[in-house]
Amino acid sequence: MKKTKQIVAASLALAITLFSGISTNVAFADTNKTTLTPIIQDITIAPGKDSSEINLNWYSSATNDASVVQVALKSDFNGTDFPTTKAQTFKGSKSQANNNFFTNKVTATGLKENTSYVYRIGDGTTWSSVYNYNTYKTSRYNFFVTGDPQIGASGNINKDTAGWIDTINKATQKFGDSSFLISVGDQVNNGKEVTNNDNETEYVGFFAPQQFRSLPIAAVPGNHEAVLKGHNTHFNNPNLSNQYGLFSKQPTTGSDYYFTYGNVLYLMLNSNNTNSEEHKAFMQSAIAANPNVKWKVAVLHHSIYSSATHQTDADIVSRRNTLPQIFDSLGIDVVLDGHDHAYTRTYQMKGNEAQTNQTIDPKRNVINPTGTLYITENSASGSKYYELLSPNKNYFEAFKDQSHVPTFSRVSIDDNNFSITTYRTDSMLAIDSYTIVKNNQSLSADNTLKTNVITTSTSVQNVDSKLPTTGDSIDLKTILGISFILITVGGGFIILRKK
Repeated sequence: MKKTKQIVAASLALAITLFSGISTNVAFADTNKTTLTPIIQDITIAPGKDSSEINLNWYSSATNDASVVQVALKSDFNGTDFPTTKAQTFKGSKSQANNNFFTNKVTATGLKENTSYVYRIGDGTTWSSVYNYNTYKTSRYNFFVTGDPQIGASGNINKDTAGWIDTINKATQKFGDSSFLISVGDQVNNGKEVTNNDNETEYVGFFAPQQFRSLPIAAVPGNHEAVLKGHNTHFNNPNLSNQYGLFSKQPTTGSDYYFTYGNVLYLMLNSNNTNSEEHKAFMQSAIAANPNVKWKVAVLHHSIYSSATHQTDADIVSRRNTLPQIFDSLGIDVVLDGHDHAYTRTYQMKGNEAQTNQTIDPKRNVINPTGTLYITENSASGSKYYELLSPNKNYFEAFKDQSHVPTFSRVSIDDNNFSITTYRTDSMLAIDSYTIVKNNQSLSADNTLKTNVITTSTSVQNVDSKLPTTGDSIDLKTILGISFILITVGGGFIILRKK
């Protein structure tokens, strides 16, 4: 009986050179099976245009072979022989990539929610190993957000890759039910440099976590992907615009794209293009095509409101002067970004002003808020951090952190709730959590608080000589002309009830 031919799932020599001593999770090939050229590496999945599709991408060394994906129900797979007769076959395209490789792009369609699948990639004759892919319910689901892995930024690709693998391992071990991961740019470091280094070794490091064969990645290009074509050749993004978000210096570095998942529209912007009107036109078009979504989330690399060294950069100030007004006009609920290598959560922002007059329920959820929430992610690999700048309190900052520890965020979302919690990977403790609730009910006056009453423990101490505890009476007549009973305090928030 002939052995099933297998494609090498990575260049072993390259993997051994780069990742000797790192977790075995980086081993791309199944070494107990026959390995043949053409070699294949950097396998990744991206969300499709909606939850019924996934977009696959990989590098291969062959020039004339086809780009083929087979998908089957996991229940039809016996663990050894791929269920060819019950599988769907999808064909795609191939084009020239970096380093004498070719990029393969295939879209698999017709996927059902809450279903387990297996898939393999190849040329129709020789095949990769078999990988798993699970879909989840779209009415309520979870996803990860990571900032600036920037593999290679520390000067040590092995170290940065190990930190990135550790973050993905810990995130997926704690939360195994995530539908996808959003990476807010600067996946690698040397994409910014116009040299003979095509940064493929850094991309091998970025794609090293084995989870990325099963966990879709929705990535936007950062400034370190702004010149070379590696971003486009490594990711297969849906609804990719051929008009908006193109970076003028090098159009092959990406553009704006969008996808939907459940009742959420994700607007993925190439912020290397500083033409805000282009991004506005793109978002208007995407929103018009998806008028019934409950949430609109914008994702870009460059931080709009952040707390570290980039906050005063001229290009950041320019974006801050233009993009928030556009987000306001389009009703964007949340903006996710990176670039500043420090964590910042803003107040709800509108008209470039903090909207501190919000309704908070007893669980500290923000009810039917005005304005947009902005989250700036810290580094997810630990390859580089930036220090927080003075002043100690910017007008937009609700919470900020620089612990010099890799972090990631997990979002849970349904029709009425958007909840984001950020974790540090050394202890897996949450450093910040925030929930927006959309509903059509207004809480009674006895159960509400306007957040501009008190927002930090420092403000509480200014009211009283010591930090109050639950049940204390607080006289805030000098602020509101009203006295309150403190229900709870912590995390930069207090919950009060009228006396």
